[in-house]
Amino acid sequence: MARRGGLGDILVEERLIGREQLDQAKRAAGRLGTPLVGVLLDQGLVSEGSLVEALCRQLHLDVYDPSHTLVDLDAVREVPFEEADRYRLLPLQTLQHGNQRVLRVAMADPLDTQAIEDIEFSTGCIVEPLIARPSQLAEAIRSNYRGIVTKIIQRPRGGDPELTPVAPVTSRRRRRPFGGDLDEAALRTRPIISPQHVATPAQKVDAVVSMLIQKGVFTRDEYEERLSELANQGSEEVP
Repeated sequence: MARRGGLGDILVEERLIGREQLDQAKRAAGRLGTPLVGVLLDQGLVSEGSLVEALCRQLHLDVYDPSHTLVDLDAVREVPFEEADRYRLLPLQTLQHGNQRVLRVAMADPLDTQAIEDIEFSTGCIVEPLIARPSQLAEAIRSNYRGIVTKIIQRPRGGDPELTPVAPVTSRRRRRPFGGDLDEAALRTRPIISPQHVATPAQKVDAVVSMLIQKGVFTRDEYEERLSELANQGSEEVP
């Protein structure tokens, strides 16, 4: 998908909207904190059918078909519902290409570079976008995220992780979930609590030593003998 420009440029090129309409939609998107495709569709500036047809003609990407595409819930867990809802996208499948993980994602706007960058940054995957009909995508997001537990990994883009705050996305008005009046409580994602976040340093060391002993790297007698040597060295150094 090597193409300059974004969704708005395609729609202007296809004569679906005018440049002035596009500029107004971009300002509204910035003011509301929502993707451009959301403003274009919600305000009726472009129809869903025209949008999908234009993207297919210009990008030559695969098209997401919910009746023939199996959604891998492990892929869904990679992206929190809040992010999928905001950017109007659905993770479909994770693939391994050599040393690189690839995440296939159905998107209402496969040219949304901000959405792609955010997902690639948080998941460590390369995003492979598919074109999706927004109406089908809304239902698919709702059904696949209901009750799911997703990974939430905060990775500050720079500075000390202990000092860098993670600011929530805000807008001037409360935005409804993509797809209409959904039960937000049922869709709200919950972070996975990893054992490494609650284990003490001593427990972590014990876990590593136990695994090494089980794998035959050394015996417990050898380990305890080495501990005794280190303890004796430490006592000899004390004045």
